[in-house]
Amino acid sequence: MKFNNRHNEQVTLADGRIIWLSRSCAVVTTLACRVDGRIYILLGKRGIGCPDEVGKWNLPCGYLDWDETLSEAAIREVFEETGVNVNAIASDSIILDHMQDPWRISSDAKPNSKQNVTHHLYRYFNAEKLPETSTAYCEPNEIDELQWRDINQLEGLDYAFGHDMIMQEFLSRSEVTAILEA
Repeated sequence: MKFNNRHNEQVTLADGRIIWLSRSCAVVTTLACRVDGRIYILLGKRGIGCPDEVGKWNLPCGYLDWDETLSEAAIREVFEETGVNVNAIASDSIILDHMQDPWRISSDAKPNSKQNVTHHLYRYFNAEKLPETSTAYCEPNEIDELQWRDINQLEGLDYAFGHDMIMQEFLSRSEVTAILEA
């Protein structure tokens, strides 16, 4: 049989250990909040400290660290990039993950494609006001700006990594459309 895969590269460290260079596991979180009947999604604008897609908008996202579950990575990335403590926002929040295609694999033909395996997590909650945001916990210059955007004002922004499609998938879910119509 013939396969289209490329073999993973390996690096031998000075102490003799071999490290395999393979796809990274990443998380992307759509955080949606309903305030006074309007639903907002939290977005960040990528700053000059990012390796790519600078100036584009994205959902909180990042890589899975050692000894960390997907949920822990998502909670950490949301906090690091936005200052929002997902564990403290609302006990009645609805956690939606495992969409139709929960594991997205970017395998585009770009020479420097990261080919991440990305897990999408979604959390919806009600609040009296939008949670405060902060870039105090992220890498220097990683996030230029944070915004809670009304779902009716998501178009027209330049998005990184297809995050506009991820938000649209979230908003088209039956559980979410039922919330939107309530």
